[in-house]
Amino acid sequence: MIKLLGISAAILFILNAVSIGGYHQSGLEIYAQSNLPAESKKQQTIVTVTKIVRCDSSLGIPNDDSVCKFVLENVDASQFNLVVTGNHPNMTSFQGSANGTNISLDSGSYSIAETPFDTMDIENQLGETAIVTISTDSNGDCTSQFNSEDTFQEAIGTITNSGLQSCEIINTIDISQGDSP
Repeated sequence: MIKLLGISAAILFILNAVSIGGYHQSGLEIYAQSNLPAESKKQQTIVTVTKIVRCDSSLGIPNDDSVCKFVLENVDASQFNLVVTGNHPNMTSFQGSANGTNISLDSGSYSIAETPFDTMDIENQLGETAIVTISTDSNGDCTSQFNSEDTFQEAIGTITNSGLQSCEIINTIDISQGDSP
């Protein structure tokens, strides 16, 4: 019986090895994968976290567009620090990126939070009458969680094994009465 199984496996291997076209490679991969331990078969689970910074101005001097242009030239996604919790993330803290940061983790629930951004510097540059606030939201495969005062706390999601998800953390810098330098 064991000889017969060994011969069957050899025939299967030979048949897959002599297949033509694109079937040749995939047949070998299937054969090779079937003999791997269960842990080796586990696929990578990735959440791509992207940081987006926007601007909204009202009563800007000389106009709202010039105020937002100044703000977006001086506030970058990398100035925001993000924190990921979940099942064994490959990194737990990182700088935001407009291009996205891939976080590998095991399947299950995860959350993405950010440390508050200090608006004092940009507020000082926009003049003493400027009022600067930041509102935060999320988009993609994650859902925003807010506290009782409607302030963003974190984005949460659930990912399955071998899953690929994206989560955008969006900060809108709201300017009132800013004076573009």
